[in-house]
Amino acid sequence: MQEIANLVAAEARRAGQAALVRGGELERSGAVQPVRFGPSLVTAEVDDGATCVEFRLVDGVLRWYCTCPDGRGGSFCAHCVATAQSVVIRTERKDSPGVPSETASASTVRMAS
Repeated sequence: MQEIANLVAAEARRAGQAALVRGGELERSGAVQPVRFGPSLVTAEVDDGATCVEFRLVDGVLRWYCTCPDGRGGSFCAHCVATAQSVVIRTERKDSPGVPSETASASTVRMAS
C-alpha cells in the first residue's frame, strides 16, 4: 500500500493550486468514498458519486483516471487530489510506526480514457 500512497502523494504535490485547494476541501468534507482500496488499485467515488477516480499501479508506474472534464483532459484534478489525500491518510493509519516509507517514483502516467 505504501508504494501507491507515495506515488499518488507525489503526483498530488504537482497538481495546480486550484486543484490542491478544492481537493483538500473535498477530502476534509468526507466527499471521498473508497470503492476499492488495494496495493495496486484504488477506486473511489467523489462528491456523492458525481465523479469516479481510479489509481492503478502498473509495473511501478502510477496511472490515473477521473470522469470529470478536467480529469478526462489529462489533469490531476481536484477529485484526484482529494482521493490521493484520502489514500495517504488511510495508508498512514494502516502502517505500523517505525516502518520507513519508500521513495516515490517520478514516473506517473494518466490512464487512457
